[in-house]
Amino acid sequence: MSVSFKGVTKRFGDLIAVKNVNLEIQKGEFFVFLGPSGSGKSTLLRIIAGLEEPDEGEVIIDGKVVNRVDPSKRDIAFVFQNYALYPHMKVYDNIAFPLKMRKYPREEIHTKVLEAAEMLGIRHLLEKYPYQLSGGEQQRVALARAIVRRPKVFLLDEPLSNLDAKLRVRLRFELRKLLHDQLNTTTIYVTHDQAEAMTMADRIAVINKGEVVQVDTPGRLYNNPVNTFVAGFIGTPPMNLLKARLQNGRIQLGRLSIFSPSLGEKKETQDVILGIRPQDVKIGSEEGIKATLLGVEKLGGGVIVHALLEDQEITSYSEQRGLDAKIEGKGHIALLFDGPLYIFDASTDELVKVLTDYKFEVT
Repeated sequence: MSVSFKGVTKRFGDLIAVKNVNLEIQKGEFFVFLGPSGSGKSTLLRIIAGLEEPDEGEVIIDGKVVNRVDPSKRDIAFVFQNYALYPHMKVYDNIAFPLKMRKYPREEIHTKVLEAAEMLGIRHLLEKYPYQLSGGEQQRVALARAIVRRPKVFLLDEPLSNLDAKLRVRLRFELRKLLHDQLNTTTIYVTHDQAEAMTMADRIAVINKGEVVQVDTPGRLYNNPVNTFVAGFIGTPPMNLLKARLQNGRIQLGRLSIFSPSLGEKKETQDVILGIRPQDVKIGSEEGIKATLLGVEKLGGGVIVHALLEDQEITSYSEQRGLDAKIEGKGHIALLFDGPLYIFDASTDELVKVLTDYKFEVT
């Protein structure tokens, strides 16, 4: 089933939680709402479910406006962050509950419960109570309860945020495989974790302060962010964003001057923000750009280097073995830019140009 928003706005008193959202989510798509806490992403999910009514605009499910349709009639399953299991019921009864409420025959309920439990690997837990389960097991039960009646749309509100890091990685792979690849059900997933969004989504809507900032595939969001918010939110570590000036076909960052033919010959001085991914900032030889070393984070398989470049902090990420040992104890290092440079307008934060052909010199 497809899900669409047309001019949807939601207010809580003077707070605009969702502002004029227009979106179209395709049938069978694994779609992610990504944004910081308080951005409005969970409110959007609740509006789809019918738990909140929009003040303006239309919510359309499978071609029909559902603003006034009761939540129970929307054929949607909602998986909450806190699992919301019934503590007095065994796992079997928790999974069976939505079918019992719809008065399914007993034999059909039994078949469907076993099928859902088998999918999620929890058949051996059916006679236990929720308090006897780990967090990961409880989350699987909550998912089985959502899956058991095969809804047209799954809504998941940060379902993995209460789990430890290792289990989150495993379950996000299993979730994608089950809901998208096996069941082929339209899934709308809320998270503030960009790694979850990037690894699971067909497309992502980046949301900030109630507005949809950009909608695209994970790869295009990473490579073509529309503004500094998306650039800084997508990617680990986040993109470096440095204050600079553009004039006469050059970007001036303190004593560092960057030239590119694609910048043109604009005479007026324009304040810009220079963006570069930490993965594209290399630790170079003495011929590189001189920077002051601030510190090193050792990650086992990689190293994050923090440095001061022309009085602004810049981060480099490398998987080069032994790099931390080579720079340890040094006061200064040399940097090389070895990837696209993103130029943002400092007054609007919007992307102006991406430079792939450039040279730099220290004046």
